[in-house]
Amino acid sequence: MRWSVLLITLLCQFAFADEHAPLRVMTDLWPPFRMEDSQGNLVGLDIDVLNEIGRRSGLRFAIKRAPWARGLADLQQGRADLMIGLAKTPDREQYIQYLPRPYYACAPRFYTAAGEAEQLQSYADLKDKVVGYVHESAYFQPFDSDSTLLKRGVNNEQQLLQMLLRGRLNAVIGTDCQVDFELLQPQYAKRIAKAQYLPDAHTQLFIGFSRASARLHEETLVTTALQQLLEEGWIKRQAQRYQAQR
Repeated sequence: MRWSVLLITLLCQFAFADEHAPLRVMTDLWPPFRMEDSQGNLVGLDIDVLNEIGRRSGLRFAIKRAPWARGLADLQQGRADLMIGLAKTPDREQYIQYLPRPYYACAPRFYTAAGEAEQLQSYADLKDKVVGYVHESAYFQPFDSDSTLLKRGVNNEQQLLQMLLRGRLNAVIGTDCQVDFELLQPQYAKRIAKAQYLPDAHTQLFIGFSRASARLHEETLVTTALQQLLEEGWIKRQAQRYQAQR
């Protein structure tokens, strides 16, 4: 009898500890949303949002950096609980439960070497150009599903910009709120330009839970906290801090 009581007690303690363990978050660098400071810590708007959600909800987050495609794979397999900065696609919705409202929006844009921006004035001009993109990223249709284009996938935007400078790509695609921030760095300034072709599309950014996560029920707490941040204008004000750093 005493052993049964002890076993039940230990199981309850384990369940309690697991329930209050940090939520596992996968992400990758994506300035100004996710960056590394001089000590190697992750900082940026997305980190600020998670920290404030944690403060308001009582939840804790264990954030791990990995290539974007690997993070999505971990989310699909239930090895991670959630991701932030997600674009919504039908394929991802099979394994991601998105929060009801986006917290930010960007626009997909093409970039070329300086002096070549005028050569890309329409979608048709992408033909015969080698265009770089980040694996498993969602930009806009028809680009995402267009198998006739010469597309080259890499792990992150920094690789794209370096390959563009080396002449290994004719153009790259990214989101303006991220790539424009990168182009302020001396190694890119005046060497890379935004193409004249501007797709009529926007990329809304979401927080999403893995449908395979044992912590999926805590989505309600995150949703409530995020709703408060949006209604208060907290995220907009916080984003302005990073815009002021440009």
